[in-house]
Amino acid sequence: MPTPTVSNVKKSYGSTEPTLTRNEVSVGGGTAITNETEPLLGEKWLDDRASTPASKADDTNTKPFYTDASTIDVEDSVIDDPHIGINVVTNDYNQDSMSYSRDDSTLGIGDRYFRTPKNGSRLTMEGLVEEDDNRKRHGFFWNDLPDNSRGKNPIQVYFLVCFGLSVGIALCAVAALVYIEYWHHHGVDVLSGNVNETDNSNVVPQSSNGIPFAQVARKSFGDPVSSIFDVSLFDPSMLHRDSVKRAIQHEIVAEPFFKFPFPTGAFWTNLVLLPVVVTQKQQTNRKLGSSTNPNHSKTENQYSYPIVAYPYSFQWSSAGILQASYSAARRQTTSSSIQDPFGPDISFGSTQDISARYVKYFDSLSVTLRFDAGSSGKSYWESYIVQGSPYITARYYGLTPQLTALSDFKDIACPPTMDQLKVNLSAPSNSTKRRLTSASVTGTDTAKMLGICDVSDESTEHSKIITGVQFVLTTNEGLTWLVFTSDPITFVFDKSARHQIAAQDLFGGVIRVALVPPPVVANSDQSTGSNLFDTMNLASSPGVKRLIYHVGGAVQWSFRYGTRNPLASSFAKSAGISSDSATSKPSSAPKDSNIGTITFQFKVEHMSETLSSKVSLLSLALPHHAAYISSAEEMLYSSNEFDLNYYCIKGKMTPVSGNSWSYEEELTSIAFGDEPIAKPSPSSATKTAPISSKHQTISEVTAVASLDQSILDLILDTVSKDAKINLPDNNSGAYSFGKQIARLAQLAHIAEKIESENSSTSTKSTNNTSTDASARKTYALLQMYLTMWLTGDDGSIGSLVYDTSLGGILSKEGMKDPYSDFGNGRYNDHHFHYGYVLYAAALLGRRNPQFISQYGHHIDAIFFDVAYNTADVIDKKDQAYFPFARHKSWFDGHSFASGLFPFADGKSQESSSEATNCYYAAYLWAKVRWGSTADGTKLVNFARLLLATEMTGAKTYWHMVPSISSSSGARRLFNSTTVVNTWRPPPPYNSIFAQNYMVGNLGMTDATCTTWFGTENIYVHLINFMPVTAITTELFGKAYVSEEIKGLINAATVDNSWKGYVICHKAILDPNAAWTEAIDLISNQLDPGISKSQVLYWISTRGGFSQSKITTSSTDDSDNASTSDPVSSSTSKSDIGGSSCESHASCSALNLSGQCCPTDEGVMLGCCS
Repeated sequence: MPTPTVSNVKKSYGSTEPTLTRNEVSVGGGTAITNETEPLLGEKWLDDRASTPASKADDTNTKPFYTDASTIDVEDSVIDDPHIGINVVTNDYNQDSMSYSRDDSTLGIGDRYFRTPKNGSRLTMEGLVEEDDNRKRHGFFWNDLPDNSRGKNPIQVYFLVCFGLSVGIALCAVAALVYIEYWHHHGVDVLSGNVNETDNSNVVPQSSNGIPFAQVARKSFGDPVSSIFDVSLFDPSMLHRDSVKRAIQHEIVAEPFFKFPFPTGAFWTNLVLLPVVVTQKQQTNRKLGSSTNPNHSKTENQYSYPIVAYPYSFQWSSAGILQASYSAARRQTTSSSIQDPFGPDISFGSTQDISARYVKYFDSLSVTLRFDAGSSGKSYWESYIVQGSPYITARYYGLTPQLTALSDFKDIACPPTMDQLKVNLSAPSNSTKRRLTSASVTGTDTAKMLGICDVSDESTEHSKIITGVQFVLTTNEGLTWLVFTSDPITFVFDKSARHQIAAQDLFGGVIRVALVPPPVVANSDQSTGSNLFDTMNLASSPGVKRLIYHVGGAVQWSFRYGTRNPLASSFAKSAGISSDSATSKPSSAPKDSNIGTITFQFKVEHMSETLSSKVSLLSLALPHHAAYISSAEEMLYSSNEFDLNYYCIKGKMTPVSGNSWSYEEELTSIAFGDEPIAKPSPSSATKTAPISSKHQTISEVTAVASLDQSILDLILDTVSKDAKINLPDNNSGAYSFGKQIARLAQLAHIAEKIESENSSTSTKSTNNTSTDASARKTYALLQMYLTMWLTGDDGSIGSLVYDTSLGGILSKEGMKDPYSDFGNGRYNDHHFHYGYVLYAAALLGRRNPQFISQYGHHIDAIFFDVAYNTADVIDKKDQAYFPFARHKSWFDGHSFASGLFPFADGKSQESSSEATNCYYAAYLWAKVRWGSTADGTKLVNFARLLLATEMTGAKTYWHMVPSISSSSGARRLFNSTTVVNTWRPPPPYNSIFAQNYMVGNLGMTDATCTTWFGTENIYVHLINFMPVTAITTELFGKAYVSEEIKGLINAATVDNSWKGYVICHKAILDPNAAWTEAIDLISNQLDPGISKSQVLYWISTRGGFSQSKITTSSTDDSDNASTSDPVSSSTSKSDIGGSSCESHASCSALNLSGQCCPTDEGVMLGCCS
C-alpha cells in the first residue's frame, strides 16, 4: 500500500454528508510512520487512483480481480505478481465516496450507459416520437434495412433478413458460451458443499491478484455473508454492489461483499451480527434449499449483543434506540471472576419512528451509527462511539430527541453555576423557553457555557419544562448524568411517568451525555458505591468543561532508537512533548530501532466555535497506556486535577488531555534465539523494566557450546526418535496442523544447532557419519509436510482458500460448518492457528531460501491475514485483500480471538501466549522474507510492534501478582517483584482476584480464571504459556514466574499431555530439577505442539543449568512405542499395511515407489494409511 501524504478526504462511503478531514501524514527520513489514511485503514478492495488512464493501467501487466462482473474478460492473460494485495483495478474510482465515478455525460441505469450524441445534438422526446412515426410509415423490417436495400428484389431482402438473424443467433451462442465459462470458474461451483470432495477442475488455485490459494465465495460452501450479518445494518455505499438486494443476489459470485476487506476483529461487530439462533436456523434452511430472508426470525425490538467502547457498553435495536451502560457500576466479583454486566442505564432515541439504522463509518477507534426517520435522508440522528471517550454523543438533524432511564428518572435539573455566570431571568422569552443569548448572561460572551439553564414558569406539578444547554439527570439507580447541548433545547419531564425525557421541539445539534461515576467506596479495592457525586463540585471540575467531542480516531506509529521517557515518571503535568524532542528523535537507521511509538489521533468537532481554541479533548487511558504515555497536552493524575474516577474491566482509567496522545513500547531484540545476545537497550536499564526479569542472559549458541557431549548426544538421539512420531496430519484443521508442523520445525532447529556445535569441535561426536544428517532429514520432512499442506498432494489445491466475500484465508476444515476448526471459517483464532505455521515457515525459510522463492507467496498470504500493514506492504500498490491487523485491538493493547460470533462480553481472548506467538512468528517471517531491504525493515518493525503490544497486554491484563503497598506509596510493578517509588497506574484487578496469578479468559466486560475447555487451575496457566519458543523468555520473566509458581500444582499430578509445558515452566527458575522430571517424559503422550526433545533442549539452554547435577539416563525408549506411535518397534509393517509405497493408496497416487511407510531412514510419510 502507498504511504504518501493523504489528506482532505471529505466523504466516506459515498455519503452526501461531509465528514471530517482525514489525518495527514508523511513518511520521511528514517522513521516509518503510517496511519489510517485509507478508508477503514486500508481495507479498500478497489483502486482509488481515479486519474489513472486505462492505457497506463494496462502497462502494469496485471488483470484486475475485483471488478464489476460486466467488465471481466476471462480470456485476458495474467501475470502473477510476487506479493499480496498489489494488483490494480483499472476502473475509474472515486476516492472520496468509495464508489465508481462515471463521466458527467453518461446516464447510468444499472450497468448500461446512454451517452449524449457527439455532435452535441440533444435527444428529445419529440425526436424519438418523430422517429417512431417514420418506422410506422415504412414498416419495422423495412425501416431497419440499409437504405440501399430498399426497393430491391424481395428475395434479396429475405436473404438479408435471414442472414442477419443467423449472425444474431451465432453471437448469442458465443455470448452464452462465454457466460457459461465465466460462471464455471467464478460462480456457483467454485467449491462443492463437501469441501473434502471438491472437483479441483472448478477451482483456480492462483489468480491475478497474487493470492496463491483457491478463491471462493462464502455461499459456495453454505455460509453466505447474509447468514452472518444483518446486511441491512450497513450503509449501502459500503457494499460492493451498492444495495442490499443486489449484494445478496450476487453472493454466489467470487467477489467481495463489501468495498473493503471486512475487519472481523473490530470491537463493534456485535451490532451487525445475526443472533446465533437465527444463524443456525438459516443454516438449516440453506441445507434444505429454501430461500431465507436474513431478517425473518428477528423480533421488532430485538437488541444486539453489547459492544464496548470504554468506559461504556452499547447495544441497539430495530426500534431506533441506542442503549448505553456504565457496566462497572454493577460489577460482580468472586475469587475467580469479575463481571460487569450490561444494563441500559440511559437510552437515546427520538419521538419519531425510525425507518432504518446502519453503520455509517468506522475506523480502529470508533464506529458511527445512523438512525434514519423516513426515506428523504434529511431527518436522522447519529452517534459517535469512540474508545476512551467519557462522553456519549448524539447529533440530531430535524428530530425530537428522547432519553430513557433504566427504570425511572428522579429529576432533570439545572447544574450549579459559576459565580460569574448569572442568568438574566428578565430577558425576553417565548411561551415555552427562555432566550439564552449573550445578552442574557453576565460575564461571558456566549450562551453555551457551563451552568446556563432555566426552569420554565409553565412547569406544573406533573410536568417540568426546562430550557438550557446543560442539565443534570438523576436516576433511581443512583446515577448522575451531565447533559450538554450545542444549542439551547427545551426538555419536558413527565413527573408521573418518569421513564422518559423528551425535547419539546425538533432539534438540530449535538447532545452529549457524561456519567458522573459513583465514588469508590473506601477500603473496598475497586468496588463502586451508589452515593451521588456532590453536584456542587461540578462547576469547578475540569472534567465537565470540555465542549469538544470525539467523532472518530486513527492509529499512527513510528520507530526510533533511544530510551522510554514516560510522562508518568515525573508524576507531574507535562505539555507539548512532540516526536521531535530529544527523547523521541527518530533513528537514522530504522532497522536498529528499539522503541515503537503508538499515537491515537482523535477526530473532533467543537460544540462552540467561540471556545474551539480554548479547550482540548478529554480522553480516558487504560493502565498500559498511562504507564508509558510519552506525549500529551496534559495527564490528570490526582484528584485535585480530575475528581471523577472512571472504571472498566481493565481497571481505573486515567484522564488525558489532548486531541492526540502517544505511548511507547519497547521492541524485542530476540529473534530465533540462537543469535548472540545484544547488550540491553538503554531503556532496559530503567527502573520500570529490570533487566534481570526480562532478558535471557545467554543465547542458545552459547548454552549449547557449554554442554557435555553426552547431553548433546542424548538430545540429538531424542530428536531422531521424535521425528518419527506425532507427525503432521495434513487432513486436520489449521490449528492441529499448525501445532504439529511447529513441533517438527522445532526438532529441525534443535538438530541443526546441536550438529553445528558437533561439527565445530573435532573432538566431539564420533557417532555421526554426517555432521548434519538429522537436521537435513528433519528439514526435508518439514518441507514435505508444509508444502503438501499449502499446495495439496498434487501441488495444486492445498488446505487453505481465500474468502473473496470478506477477505481472508480460511482452512477447508473450517469451511465445513461455522464451528469446525475452532471457528476458523468465521475468523475465530486465526492468529492462534497461523502463528504456528508462520513459525515453521520462518525456520524453514532461513535454512532453505529456495522454499521462500517457491512458496513465499503462500506464506505471505498467511502473514497478511493476521499482520497486514496498510502502508508498508512491499511493492506498494493500491489494493488490499486483508483487513488491518485482523485481531489486534489497538486501544486495548492486545488481540481478541473472537471472530464473527456474537458474545455477551463483546470480544474476548483466552490464550495470550499463542497470540504472542503469532506476532513473534510474523516478525521472524518478515525478517527472513524481507528483512534485508529498507521497505522490508518497515514490515519487520511493524511485526515487532504487534509483538510488543501483545506482550505488554499479556503482562498487564493476564499476568497478575497481588499488589503490595508501603507507607511511602511505593507499589509493585506489573509482572515484576521490583518495588519502585514512581507513579504507576493502579493494577487492573482487585487483590483477591489477583491471587489466581493468571487470567484465563479476558473479555471486554469480564475476566475469568477459567478456560473454554476446563476450570482446572493448571489449564488457565498453561494455555497462557504454550508454545515454548525463544520469545517465551521475554514473556515469562523470572520475577513473575517466581510468583506465578505459587498458583501451579506439581507436575506429578498433571495430565501427561500437559507435563511438557509444566516442566518447561519450572525450568525458568530451576532447570536442574526440571531436567530430572523431563528425562522420564514419553514424547507421544505429550501435547502435539511439544516434544521431549524440545523440553530437554529448553532446559539445557536455561541460565543456571548445571550438568554436574543431572543425569542422562532415562526410561526405556520403548515407552514411546504406544499404540499411537506409527513407527513403534513393536508394530510390524504388516500392521500398518506394509512398508512399500504401492501398498498405500495415497502414496501410490503420488507415483512414489520403494519404501514409504516407513522409509529406509525410518520416516513415516504423510501418505501412509
